[in-house]
Amino acid sequence: MEIEYPKTLAEYLLALENNRANVSKFNRLFQYAKGQSISVLNTVDDVDCPEDFTYINHNIYSDEVPRPCTPMFWCECTNGCHEGCECASETNYNKDGRLISVGKGRIVECGPLCKCGDECINRVVQNGSKVELELRRYLHKGWGVVTKSPLKKGTFVAEYVGEVITTDEAERRGFKDKPQGLTYLYDLDNEFFASDCSDFSIDAKTHGNISRFFNHSCNPNMNTHSIYIEHRDPRLHRLAIFATRYIRIGEELTIDYSPGAVEGESVKTDPCHCGATNCRKFMFF
Repeated sequence: MEIEYPKTLAEYLLALENNRANVSKFNRLFQYAKGQSISVLNTVDDVDCPEDFTYINHNIYSDEVPRPCTPMFWCECTNGCHEGCECASETNYNKDGRLISVGKGRIVECGPLCKCGDECINRVVQNGSKVELELRRYLHKGWGVVTKSPLKKGTFVAEYVGEVITTDEAERRGFKDKPQGLTYLYDLDNEFFASDCSDFSIDAKTHGNISRFFNHSCNPNMNTHSIYIEHRDPRLHRLAIFATRYIRIGEELTIDYSPGAVEGESVKTDPCHCGATNCRKFMFF
């Protein structure tokens, strides 16, 4: 649907009045955000909250997707994990709970059977993000998300959640939704080689959280990591999103939708409006 943007002051004020009603729909949704404060700002148009969108804090699984099995091991640590703990054999976080290495990689946190307690330093993603965020409407990019507080490098921002579906179902949905620019699919392929295909994807179109609205940038300030908490099945890892550098108050939070894209080898889709100095001008898939 073509968006009609305000052309006069009267139309702009009317849009603001309409937006107040629309924002209330988002506010009702964001009440379900676990431990995270999210506000909404739209001074661009009167686009409403997405229809049939349900806010969730954890992945849900379609009937065709196997449920992850229980973990292969758990720790017997008390009062937090210590040196020699099998779960924390690789130190993921510093004492402030920030990721030490922000390059893409796997993270193994302590699981539900571990004895170390909720305050263990190796339980960051599962305890949820406390970052204050704002959903903001942009003229050419639609909805995006900004931070309302400064974020240090390595800060956990959000988990990408949605409906976990098979690759075949993801391809079917992608073929249907991509012409309208409505795809929110993320392949669970972080643990595979570039030439391999994932078995499952996360679709956040109708079920998701604030990460559904993160925009693309060719020079992003966040990236995703595969994370394991309840199990160690590489086909069904979770996706955690961390800041890769210091992020200022009011700065938009972005990820690269296609970090492995190579011009001439990948398919161009929509024009890119990220504004980065190294912008590829198109988004590639």
